Amino acid sequence: MTNIHFILNGKGGIGKSFISSLICQYLLFKSQTITAIDTDPNNTTLFNIKAIKAKFLQLIDEDGKFDNRAFDKIIELAIDKKTNNYIVDSGATTFIPLIDYLKENEAIEILKANEIDVYMHIPIVGGQSKDDTILGLRQLVEAFDCNFIVWINEYHGAIKDFEENPEYIAIKDKIKAIIYLNAVNKDTFGKDLLELTSKNLTFDEAMSDKSFSLMSKQRLKIFKDKAFKQLEIII
Repeated sequence: MTNIHFILNGKGGIGKSFISSLICQYLLFKSQTITAIDTDPNNTTLFNIKAIKAKFLQLIDEDGKFDNRAFDKIIELAIDKKTNNYIVDSGATTFIPLIDYLKENEAIEILKANEIDVYMHIPIVGGQSKDDTILGLRQLVEAFDCNFIVWINEYHGAIKDFEENPEYIAIKDKIKAIIYLNAVNKDTFGKDLLELTSKNLTFDEAMSDKSFSLMSKQRLKIFKDKAFKQLEIII
């Protein structure tokens, strides 16, 4: 079965590209073939991780406007089925145009008609952006019929009792799974993850990188293993 994974929410700086890279790395770890697509015109984080070999999809035309027809390439690539998985990293600025495109063109329906499983991965963060990210989740769940994966990303702060939140309870029957990226010690795990992402490395690359200490590698392995264990149940 071919799968397409959209990672999206309307808020910036909530870990969409990091989650995209985790999904890519997990699928490669499971010997799956992938096509990663970075659609963020402002921050090409996924594209910059060379080991993932992501394609960059140019969505801005010569006049500085969104070229919505460019989204056709994503759908057509997936329907070609040259790889098992298609991972689409969507930036905050592409959120509304992408949602409008998927609705207007009934893109989810055509993907499913071509026997492609559709996943939407939606990060939820703590702190001041919590309500905005939950709103983005509701917008997506109410608009589409596909597999929804919620990512609780506590990098910006703890998220207490999310599963008891009335906003979540109202839509929980449509949620396939919740993945938790729990808060970590910022002086140890936090610094190691920051170094990993700032160097645009995968976890495997970090394991052979001499600039990471033994214990840094151990912490990165712990973080990766926890994330992969949760992904194994879902995809």
